[in-house]
Amino acid sequence: MRDRVYGDATRSSEGRRSIVVALLTISVFLLVFSVSCRQITAPEPARNVIEAGLVTLTDLDQMIADDGPELRQAALESQAQAITIPGYPLDIVLTRDEVLKSSDQQLRGLILERSSALLYADGVDAFDRTGDRKIRRLSLQGLLELEVGQLSDSNYSRATFLSVIAILGCAVFGAMTAANGQGWGRMRSLGFAAAAGAVPVILLFLLLKLVVGAVGGSDPFEDALRDVTDATVTVPIRNGIIVLIGGAVIVAAALVLGRLDRDSSEAKFGEDY
Repeated sequence: MRDRVYGDATRSSEGRRSIVVALLTISVFLLVFSVSCRQITAPEPARNVIEAGLVTLTDLDQMIADDGPELRQAALESQAQAITIPGYPLDIVLTRDEVLKSSDQQLRGLILERSSALLYADGVDAFDRTGDRKIRRLSLQGLLELEVGQLSDSNYSRATFLSVIAILGCAVFGAMTAANGQGWGRMRSLGFAAAAGAVPVILLFLLLKLVVGAVGGSDPFEDALRDVTDATVTVPIRNGIIVLIGGAVIVAAALVLGRLDRDSSEAKFGEDY
């Protein structure tokens, strides 16, 4: 009877501990994922990636070479101070002086700077100037446009909010894991949860990298899609690997320290007897 009661209590305790470790693992996954997304969508790195994608997406260099003289002539003949770029997919505005006094390279920089700022503020909706633009999302242009459009201020805010929630989850369930554990098992459980939470992030973004990398050919859109994807997925893969290694080191340290602790106890017990 006594063994059954204590056995049931032990199993119940182990069950609660397993649930808490599982919740901690989920929290670690959300933390690595959300922090990575926050790093990717932060203003400066996001706008750098957006500009790199826009060069190919809009064929900007060719557009300036072909339409630059006509744009300058139109600005010269116009008295309007605000100049829009005909046929450009983003609704950006340049001043008359900027168009007339800028070299092609300076004009390129201005267009990219205004475009990335607009796209970062409005997301993928910035591409739709009329409200009825239809894009085939399964096309290379659609995928590139969609990916560039995700690097936005709104997604940065969402990632920041999710990061805070994940940090709270890690703190709460980490404390519960430590409180419910025994000896070096506490350290081992924390390390295991960290490593296990990082693995899905690594696999998820490695899969995305492989899928996009499988797009063959030498088309500029394909190259741009690969470049933008590489620039974004490298961050969560790197973060996941760091957390995975850190968790594995903690587990290994707990096992080694636990073994040394047992050997020390056995040696002391032998000396006493």
